[in-house]
Amino acid sequence: PKARGFNNTNRVQSIVASQHLARRALLASDLLAVIVPAVYAWAPYRPDETDGVAGMGWIIEEFCYGVKLYHGVFNSLSIDAKKDAISQMADIFACVQSVKLPAGVTKFGGLTFDEHGHIADGQMPILPGGPWTTYAEVWRASIRTELEHSEEEGAVTAGWRANGVRDRIEEFIADGGVERMLSRVDVGQRVLVHGDFSMQNMLFSEKWNHITALLDFDFACVTHPCHEFFGGIYGSLVPRDHELLQEAVWSGVFDPALEGLSDEEKEMWEVAKAWDDELASLGLVRPSQTAGKDGLRDLNELLALLCPRILDYPMCMKRLSKGGVHGKTRAEIEAKIAETLDKNGVKIVEILEKWKADCHSP
Repeated sequence: PKARGFNNTNRVQSIVASQHLARRALLASDLLAVIVPAVYAWAPYRPDETDGVAGMGWIIEEFCYGVKLYHGVFNSLSIDAKKDAISQMADIFACVQSVKLPAGVTKFGGLTFDEHGHIADGQMPILPGGPWTTYAEVWRASIRTELEHSEEEGAVTAGWRANGVRDRIEEFIADGGVERMLSRVDVGQRVLVHGDFSMQNMLFSEKWNHITALLDFDFACVTHPCHEFFGGIYGSLVPRDHELLQEAVWSGVFDPALEGLSDEEKEMWEVAKAWDDELASLGLVRPSQTAGKDGLRDLNELLALLCPRILDYPMCMKRLSKGGVHGKTRAEIEAKIAETLDKNGVKIVEILEKWKADCHSP
């Protein structure tokens, strides 16, 4: 069956092309101990043959040695060893973001191959439609896709049609809300983004204390470099629900005394600061130095709220259904959507006034 949330149109081609570009960049660098798996054979998605497994597409790739760096392995390292691993991660990160895009890749989106076998613009594995000429189009397509998911059968969100929320979102899109939120962003920037650059997708040699491989290019695409900051890296290094630490990352201010933090939190703080320092030393753009970061964060938050996992994923919904928590959680998320739109879009009173004017017009 179709993988949950994936767009299979160019999925296999995009993974193969992204891995090829990243592998070539790493092999040309000084990071010879780190590899992206070589692809030995592959077949694209063939929708007319989906009754068979082969019709879904497949990839045969190189086996890589090591254990996943995430959780137990990283947590077991000393703070100095953790900082060394973070330094290695930053070098790999820099290498991937420095990939020179092929001449046939001129838009925002995924990758595929043209009739001559050259890498070209394609659809993203995680978003239908495209490729897109502008960065704003990527965000509009993302919002539309999440709204469609929010209307699927059984979704507690019900398309956000109650209480005028959907109307506000539609007005926000039509009225240039996305463009306003991107007004301070360098919307011409395009790089190869891994999309899930995290310790979960890195193999590690415990014997040599070295990262051995970067895996999983399922989310890779060509877009603004900030999208790597919204992916796995700040879920594995910095817990997304730790507001104080997230604020430090996005402000770049790690100096205040860490009063009130547990020893574990203090180490997380030190690790996050080490990552930020490594990006700075390599001359890479950090979250705090990203032009238009506030608008980008608001857009990303809005996107996450439209079809939140907690109201969409079956296991989460099952847990929430006990005790009637669905409605309360939905109301809380609805309030957050309204807050984001109030800050960047149109208020409900503006929708009502427009509706009244339309009703009284001849």
